[in-house]
Amino acid sequence: MKALVYLRISQDRTGERAGVDRQRDDCLKRAKERGWEVVGIETDNDISASGKRRRPGFEAMLKAIEAGKAQVIIAWDLTRLQRSRRDEVRLYELCQKHNMRLALINGAELDFQSAAGRFVADSLGSVARLEIELKSDRQIRASRQAAAAGKRVGGRRPFGYDADGVTVRPAEAAAIKAGYEMALAGVPLAEIARRWNADGFTTGQTRRKEGHEGQPSPWQAYSVRMVLLNPRNAGLRSYKGEVMGKAEWAGIVPESTWRAADATLKHPDRRSGTVSTARRLLSGLARCGVCGSTVHAGGAARAGIVAYRCSGSMGHFSRMAEPVDEYVGKAVVAILSRPDAADLLTDGSLPDAEAMSMQAMSLRARLDSLAVDFADGALTASQLRTATERLREKLAEVEASMADVGRVDKLGDLVAAENVQQVWDAKSVPEKRAVIDLLMDVVIHPPGRGTRNFNPATVEIAPKK
Repeated sequence: MKALVYLRISQDRTGERAGVDRQRDDCLKRAKERGWEVVGIETDNDISASGKRRRPGFEAMLKAIEAGKAQVIIAWDLTRLQRSRRDEVRLYELCQKHNMRLALINGAELDFQSAAGRFVADSLGSVARLEIELKSDRQIRASRQAAAAGKRVGGRRPFGYDADGVTVRPAEAAAIKAGYEMALAGVPLAEIARRWNADGFTTGQTRRKEGHEGQPSPWQAYSVRMVLLNPRNAGLRSYKGEVMGKAEWAGIVPESTWRAADATLKHPDRRSGTVSTARRLLSGLARCGVCGSTVHAGGAARAGIVAYRCSGSMGHFSRMAEPVDEYVGKAVVAILSRPDAADLLTDGSLPDAEAMSMQAMSLRARLDSLAVDFADGALTASQLRTATERLREKLAEVEASMADVGRVDKLGDLVAAENVQQVWDAKSVPEKRAVIDLLMDVVIHPPGRGTRNFNPATVEIAPKK
């Protein structure tokens, strides 16, 4: 008789697959004892069967059953095979159709050829679902309680920290800090991902794509976004997207920086893809001096011949990009080299970040105390609802102010540099574009017929209003 082995664990916190390896040994031992020929082993490692994630191994097993490749399925127990009603029905219907048998290491052997066998299987399936639902309820309560206390529950090693989730890894922390700085300066997330990949960092997850199984997964824009949006980097503990308060671990960046990144990365312009990722310095930033249309770059870039063109329907000019870029770059360096350049970083209307952080902590503590007062009978349900709404509104205002604080310092390394030109030259094009967009409006005029030499008067630079 031919047998299929199915293995699964919900969490693999070490990445060593020890759980599925133990299951495999026991399942292969059962097959040897019964004299069954194992024709396939399907594995879902670190994948829950709650139905929220697709299980490639489970789907492959169903296809093998449909193809008639085996007569027996061997699994550790019934909860390894199914924990949702949908998967249970799919599995049982196929088993009944193909006269399959389920051999469970921790459980009975279920024969779908008889009505009694099908009844037992259905009953055990219901018990398994009840067990996981009760376990889920306990885990939810425990997780929320741990979050309120600022404690770590477990899971994969977070980028920037050791496996304990508390000890900071200096090299990764430095990369995260740089990532926040770049994101707040307007640098595309794809550029941050390229920087992290070039520095040898990986996401900590492994690839599943055919031909790349088990390889470290590189950073991409979406995975960088997930890291920068994680409140744990500010030393905050969250639960289901809600910040519960201070965490037991130290933050990598101030809360104001994280708040600023959260507001920036969730802005509709960035999510809709309208944030420019152009590779030329002034593409989409500069405007035509004739019609006001944006200026785009084009030409034979590989040959080093790149031109700026008016994007309007009339196409009012086309001129060499290099001298324009050089002129605008010199203007930026001149502005940031002035003695009063530090004033560009100052906004007296914004509140103090530390004071805002303390106020936010106080408001969260008051929210927690309301629940205690309600449980003790000191507040009615109506009073609890009203007080909670008012505190949440105030907390939202404070958090928005903290986001504004975090956006202030976008020019710090340039203003503080002894050699502004050197720092400017070392920046990537996206970083330079972000500085230009912050400081100035650039208008490019037609150079005039027959003009061969660059005329600074044809590039108009005005301070940002």
